[in-house]
Order: sequence, then structure tokens, then C-alpha cells
Amino acid sequence: MASIRSGTLNEGALYETVARGNKDNYFISKTFKEAVNPFETRYERRPGFVNELRRTIPLNGPDFGRSCEFEFEMAGDLFQDVVVLIDLPTWLPPVEAGLNTDWNYLIQTAATTPVSYGYTRGIAYFLFSNIQIFQDKILLQEFSGDALWASQLSRGSVNSAWLDNALTGMTGFDQNTTDLSRLATPGRLRLKIPMLADGQGLPSSSMRQQKFRLKLTLRTLEDCVECTDSTVVRPAPWSQPVFQVTNRTDPTMNYMFVPLPREKIGRPTITLETRHTYLDPESREAVQKAHHEIPYSILYESEYSFTGAADIYTSVNLDGSHPASRAFWVFRTRDNLQRNRRYATSSANANPYYTTLSFNIAGKIREDTAAPIVWNTLVPFCKEERNPGFQVGEMNWDLGAWAGRESPFKRVPEGSINFSTAEKPAFLFLMRSPSAGDAFLTKTLELMIVIESWTLFNIEKERGYTAFSN
Repeated sequence: MASIRSGTLNEGALYETVARGNKDNYFISKTFKEAVNPFETRYERRPGFVNELRRTIPLNGPDFGRSCEFEFEMAGDLFQDVVVLIDLPTWLPPVEAGLNTDWNYLIQTAATTPVSYGYTRGIAYFLFSNIQIFQDKILLQEFSGDALWASQLSRGSVNSAWLDNALTGMTGFDQNTTDLSRLATPGRLRLKIPMLADGQGLPSSSMRQQKFRLKLTLRTLEDCVECTDSTVVRPAPWSQPVFQVTNRTDPTMNYMFVPLPREKIGRPTITLETRHTYLDPESREAVQKAHHEIPYSILYESEYSFTGAADIYTSVNLDGSHPASRAFWVFRTRDNLQRNRRYATSSANANPYYTTLSFNIAGKIREDTAAPIVWNTLVPFCKEERNPGFQVGEMNWDLGAWAGRESPFKRVPEGSINFSTAEKPAFLFLMRSPSAGDAFLTKTLELMIVIESWTLFNIEKERGYTAFSN
């Protein structure tokens, strides 16, 4: 009995006990290099990968209402993580701008009914009317900040979503609260831009002779500010005669001041942050010689404008190409857009702008008729790890985040509909009847529909190119 006990304490005794067949062959092969031993102490030396974070200034100075361009530095062997760093100017003088970051102080207009001003919620997204990525002179991707905002709402986990919202100016503010004044000084914002091979890295060492550029088109400053007064169109806090600083704990610290005039408000500072990975010589050589096929997603964005009508079917043709993994859409009123509340989507599921929606191809139903609660709530919960938090409708034909994996994970084409061959794809909306006192049907609705499709990017012989369109 003692010998058995001592035998179980020997190295590899447990494997020896559960292994079947010839024990010696289980651990040791006839050739030394092919030997298998769970307690092997020989290791192959290999240098670790090195990550470098680089920040690039734009080729031309960014300004409101204009465009600026960046040229990606193709350093290292893998090109990853494109993030735009944004520092916005403010209409508050330096002293008041510092006080605005302290929650003990509140800055509003000095009026009978005080009004708070701040950059619109989600300003990191809505600052940009257009975002483009070029390879040399070829346009690879194009989308608006609005489409990127709607796309990101259903991505990632709950924890990553909170962090993304905090870094883009989306967290903790509402147009009907005084806390909007905090967004007059939002601090540094970080907006992640989807790039080719997002999540796995673009093999930059295989394309040294090609250049990639990022072009950002900014909205005007007048299109980026909102206020708590819903009657004000295109808010302009720099035109207000006087503001008041209120100390919530010490009323003796209250005083008034004049905001900066429009001509003295500075320009935004925009920097590009990218991460580059350096490989060991053997891995680098393998990457350079390999033929890479990289699927990447592109957004086809369409906007429609119409006036709601009760119990009327409205058909909307969809614009898209390539195999599409999902479609998502948002309803917004023109009144909200004129007040720079681009995040203000349709009302709650209990009181939406439409009653039902179906997806048709060639006049036949592809997705059955369902209520908004299915598209706005059920689909995101089934396919992703978070609820968008806004009324963003979604049809998702991917496997989704719940398919035995956790976010973030590498997204590749899964279930899809080929919009290149689909005949007359269309959404069919049934607009709802207004409830008592609901006057939304007298307003113009703006509908944004985005089709997220996949295409293929090939890299061979030190050149990159898109491979197919069908």
C-alpha cells in the first residue's frame, strides 16, 4: 500500500494512471523531436511581439465646417486600432471653463427661466458628417458619424458600452436636464474608427508601397451645440448676453459673466492614434510571403424624408451591395435634427412612430411582419450582449455574440443576404395612429437605414486590392 501511495506522488503519475495503451509510447516517441511529454522542460526561444502607440497630426488644420486628412503611418508589421482623439474648444472663458468641470458649479443663462448649453450628446460621433478611408485614390469605406453611432450602439458588452459612451460624450446627459452644461467642456474624446481587418490587424509589412488615408468632414459649430430650451433652433450660446455661475453649496460664490464671442472660439484639435505591432523575423517573413484574404464590413447608408400618416403603409427601397449581415434603422424628427439632437430617436416601444415592419425581396416577405419591440429590443438581446439604449431597429442575420463566445471577438461573415442579387429589397412600414395629444404626425420624419455588408480585401505581391463585388 505504501508503494502505491509513493507511486502516485511521482511526476506524471496521474497521467500514467488514466492513460490507456502502451504507457511508454504515450509519453515518448521513437524520435526525440516528436516526443510528447506533458512535463517537458525544453522551450523554444522566440522574441516577444512589441506594440507601439503612435499619434499623427492631420495634413491640414481641422476646423468646423471643413475637412481634414490623415495619412496612416504604416509602421511595424501589423496595423491596428484607429482612434481619433478630439479636443473641442469652448465658449466659456478660461476661469469658467475650469469651474464647469466641478459638479458643485452650474453654468446657465441669467434669465427668469435659465437655459443650459452644451455640445450635443454623442458629440464625438455627430461632429463628423462624413468619414472616408482611402487606399491610394480608391475609396474603401465611407459613412457618416450618425451611421457609426447607430452601428456601435449594439456592439460590445455592457461594460465596454459604458466606456465607449463615456469616451464619446454619450453618458449621463439629457437634453431636458441642467447637466447638459457639463458638455460645454467635454474633455478629451476618443472615437474608434472601424478599419480593414478590425480586431486582427492589417499586415502593413506586406504593403509598404501603398498609402492609406483618413478623411474627416466636420459639421459647423452651429450644428454641434444644443440647449435645454426646445424652442431654440440652432442654439448659439456665444450670442447670449450673459451667463450665471451658481455654486450649489455656497450661494455667495454666484456671479455673472459674458461668454466668448463666436470669432474668439478656437478650432478643434484632432489627432490620430494608431497601434502598430512588430513581429519577430520569422513571423514577419511569413506574413510578407502569405496571401491574405481579409473580410471587412462596409456601411451602405440611405436617408429618407416623409410626413407620417396614420395607418398608411410606406415602402422604402433598400440600397446595398455584397452579402449583408444586418440592417439597422432609426427614426428622427426634423425638429430634433434642427435642434442638433441627432441622438433623439423615435419614442418608446409603447408609443413608436410605426406599428409593424416587414422585409420584402421580389415582392415576397423575407422577414415576417413584427412590431417595433421585436426589432428594437428582442433582436439586439438575442444577437448581442447589450441593448442599444435608444430606439434603433435591427435585423441581424449573423450568429451573434451569444453563439458560444464573448465580446470582443473577431467578426467575420456568417449568416447574410446577398444584396447584389436581391431583387427590389424593401422595408414595408405601417405608420401608427397618434395617441391623444400626440402631434408627431404633423412633423416631418427623417429615416436613416444602414445596410452592413461584407467585402473581401486581398493582399499579395506587396499589393492590396478589393477582390469581389458579388
